[in-house]
Amino acid sequence: MISLTVGLSAIFFYLLSAWTQKSASSHQPSNSGYLFSLAAWVLQGFHLYLHFFTNVGLLLDLGATLSLTAWAVIGVILISSLRKPVSSLLIFAAPVAALAIAVDTFSESALEGRHFTPGILLHIVTSILSYALFAVAACQAVLLIYQNRHLKQHQSSRLVASLPPLQTMESLLFEVLAAGQVLLSIALLTGLLFLDDLWAQHVVHKTILSLVAWVIFSILIIGHYRLGWRGRTAIRWTLWGFGNLALAFFGTKLVLEFLI
Repeated sequence: MISLTVGLSAIFFYLLSAWTQKSASSHQPSNSGYLFSLAAWVLQGFHLYLHFFTNVGLLLDLGATLSLTAWAVIGVILISSLRKPVSSLLIFAAPVAALAIAVDTFSESALEGRHFTPGILLHIVTSILSYALFAVAACQAVLLIYQNRHLKQHQSSRLVASLPPLQTMESLLFEVLAAGQVLLSIALLTGLLFLDDLWAQHVVHKTILSLVAWVIFSILIIGHYRLGWRGRTAIRWTLWGFGNLALAFFGTKLVLEFLI
């Protein structure tokens, strides 16, 4: 009952935050919308705590992983908003987080709780956080496509007006990519050190796709800082890398939990 109440409260505050932010512009972000998201983020964290810790260990099913990923995405936006005018991104991220909480709350888990060693826990946490950061980057890439198209065609829309300036979006994109790459590197390294079945048949494609994503993001980051890559080139490489990571991350979990 407590978990349900906390989850529904978090959903309410996220939707309220998105609605409040939508009525504001990127130049005059809504402080109340930010506070609503912050309240929802705290409630979601407590909801995750109630879900994760069971009598038989940690429960890391698909619903909880989706919610944890969304929670990390919102955290990135909230922290970034303290330095850059990007709180308007909550218009898109907050409803997604609300949906993730709903899935986590009302779906039945096909797994049972397990006990993990500290090394494997570090691998799991860095994997999820890196995915969350790359998810933010992918969302920014999609918004940059929309923003670029409207600016080149000299068209105005309420959505474009609500977004941060193009230069701010691109700057934040590469900051997020760099942070995500550091966490993905740690996740791959801890996987090699602490996981015995990293190359087992049922997860080998996850390992390969994650390595491919790491190579793609490495090339993109080097290309940006050494060769000045940006714009369409950066967008294509970001979405390509995220596509590989999404298949590795959620594709494997979906197959293992529901299809096998």
